[in-house]
Amino acid sequence: MTRERPSDRSLGAGAWWFEAHVPVACHPQGRLSFVTMIRPSQAVLHAVLQGVLLAAVAFSTAACGSGHGRFGTPVHSAERATVAGNEVSDDAFAGAVRDLLASEPGSKERALRLQGVVSRQMTRVSDRFKSKDRDRAVNSLSGAMALVHAGELTPEMLGPHGYTALRAASDEFARRGDEGRARASYEMLSRIAPPQERADIKGHLDAISTWTRDTGGGGVMQTAGALEAAAVTRHLLEPSKEARDDAAAKTLDFIDKALAVRAARRARNTQISREEGMEAVRALETGPTVLAALYLRNADAPGALKALETPSLREITRPELVKAVEAVIEKPDSDKWLDVARMLRPPPRQGRGEEEDFGRDSDLLRIASFAAAAEAYRLDSTSPEPAAFVSAMLIDFGMGEAAPAVVADAVKAQKDPRIVGLGLALTMQAMGMALEAEEADGVRRTFNAAQPILAAADAVKKVQPSPAKVYAMMGEIEIREGRLAEARKLLDAAVAREKTGATLLSLARLDYHDGQVKNALDRLREALASEDVAKDAALRGEILLLQSDITREQGDMGAARKPLADALKDLARARSATEGDDRARVERLIARALDRFGAGPSALKALERALEAAPRDKRQSAATIGQIVGRAFVKGDLAGARDGLVRGVAAELGREDIVYYALWVKLLERQMRVPSDGSADRVLLQAADDPRWIGKVAQFGAGKVNSADLVAAARTPTQKTEALFYSAMDRKISGDAKGADDALKQVLGSPGLDLMEVALAREILSGTRAQLGGPVPEVGLP
Repeated sequence: MTRERPSDRSLGAGAWWFEAHVPVACHPQGRLSFVTMIRPSQAVLHAVLQGVLLAAVAFSTAACGSGHGRFGTPVHSAERATVAGNEVSDDAFAGAVRDLLASEPGSKERALRLQGVVSRQMTRVSDRFKSKDRDRAVNSLSGAMALVHAGELTPEMLGPHGYTALRAASDEFARRGDEGRARASYEMLSRIAPPQERADIKGHLDAISTWTRDTGGGGVMQTAGALEAAAVTRHLLEPSKEARDDAAAKTLDFIDKALAVRAARRARNTQISREEGMEAVRALETGPTVLAALYLRNADAPGALKALETPSLREITRPELVKAVEAVIEKPDSDKWLDVARMLRPPPRQGRGEEEDFGRDSDLLRIASFAAAAEAYRLDSTSPEPAAFVSAMLIDFGMGEAAPAVVADAVKAQKDPRIVGLGLALTMQAMGMALEAEEADGVRRTFNAAQPILAAADAVKKVQPSPAKVYAMMGEIEIREGRLAEARKLLDAAVAREKTGATLLSLARLDYHDGQVKNALDRLREALASEDVAKDAALRGEILLLQSDITREQGDMGAARKPLADALKDLARARSATEGDDRARVERLIARALDRFGAGPSALKALERALEAAPRDKRQSAATIGQIVGRAFVKGDLAGARDGLVRGVAAELGREDIVYYALWVKLLERQMRVPSDGSADRVLLQAADDPRWIGKVAQFGAGKVNSADLVAAARTPTQKTEALFYSAMDRKISGDAKGADDALKQVLGSPGLDLMEVALAREILSGTRAQLGGPVPEVGLP
């Protein structure tokens, strides 16, 4: 019934482009979001450290100079992009983070830059908690504190929104039962909270201490392990000397108790429980590394070495770790710090694959590795491996727009296609993560920060991913955001660099929206001859379906049949060669083609097959169920729409999808004057308190606001398009057919080109003309 999309609430005809071309994550999910298929710390970062950057070793070794002074001397004096100050704007944030990482520890410059960057990040933490993006808010808070070393945090650094950020974080960690981080957030909150709230905060801190002490499990090792874990996680979030020293003391106590258990077992064959034994093993195997990491998390190599020299630890400490720390103290250069960063990664363990799971302590090692890599970057910003390491971590920390700025020096200095390609891949990763969080301005800032990388890529041949893919990705995002003029410029820039069927399809859609029918059809014909289309049956089907729709809407029903029949034949052949996600996508396209032929029952069977193809993939389920509910909405099939909604609820689809499906069911119930069965009401009422736009849509569906209120609340081009569509449906339900049709025509001309509401409006206005009718070509479908 409409354009193929991995989710009916996402990027429309261009959505498949992300699946084919975004290299690491960034695949569409939900109405206005992306699902991250592989997190940066598990993919890009892992790849960097496992050898994807084969050129990095040669480059970094050649560039290294001798380190001088306690902190070493940078090989290259990184030119600053921003002025050090206490305030950092969103637009200046990327450069400010990069400049902070280039500043010397303990310097006045670092103090000024740290205050500006952390304050801005705390504002973002507060905003992300308010928008109920709790996971991203927590990651962003972790990122802000990872930049701060022990003793550097000041109340002023937390900024004007530090209180709301830490209050929300405290509640979130308490809800999760994360004693260490809850204590850290309450400790920091107590520094800036109004005096009348401090007694309550102290009560929370006392309760956390009691809980941690009483829930260790009963045994000596389990209790010591619980105290160690809580203290370590506290220091991850609270960069104070008190938190560091407490964590170090509890880690040493944990190790000492494990040594005592081992000694007793050797001397007297003392038996202990399995749980006690596991904690003793953890202390002996990982304890010294954890202890060193508590100091290296603060880039304090001398402190780490002093801790490792504790007499009781010598027997169980990894000699290579001691040597790496000694080396960085003796000669603090980029290579030596990078060795420390590598050393902090969990070591191989026989039978456990490439990496051992450090369990409770993995987060500490990850943050300590980041701090060590950041020092390596400070000492040589042109070295690819630390730049990539730090950039990938910044993406994970909710500061992805800074990733291109951090890796840009290495890209420009090395001029190696592999390094340039990595810079582009990190850029796309960061853009996708920002879009997943519905932060379109963050996507644009990331793209802007990547301009030096894009310029370098234009000068290098055969880069993967290509700069054209980055321009095309940004163009698709601007289509999604309803900024069509900006989208066209970006897509034109992409085609000028690399002409692909995917990008030509996007431009054809823009042409058709602007009334340039001939241009649109010409682009589609050109797209069909592209190399990427020949390799992707679903993409070819998408192009043919649009070609048929445009021709049909021009009144040439006969000419519209051939591309539609060709699409159905190609897609039917592709069924046997695809599986999983690809199979689900092909089946949805088959359903659309069958609907155009008027074969509704067969189309529904194809959608059933799409659900069966990827039953556990929520992204695919959302796309298929959205198509089921959407076509039922257009046909006035209340039973079919309700069935689709029930399936969506059972599949636990995200709010960004399910609220719209519930709204369509509710509108059908109102239109048909049928009492609600409660399924749509439950979904809408549960989402009505969401502070985002989705909450306003839910309020409209639940009858808490009227269509005029919805229109007044709309701010972005896409929100205005949605509001206009639902206002039109309100008119239709009230009996104002002409007013409804006029409003639906306005929806078609709106900039919300990718929205499902535009597709629904087109279907409603077309009526029976949307179908070409039979006979359906015989293509061997089940």
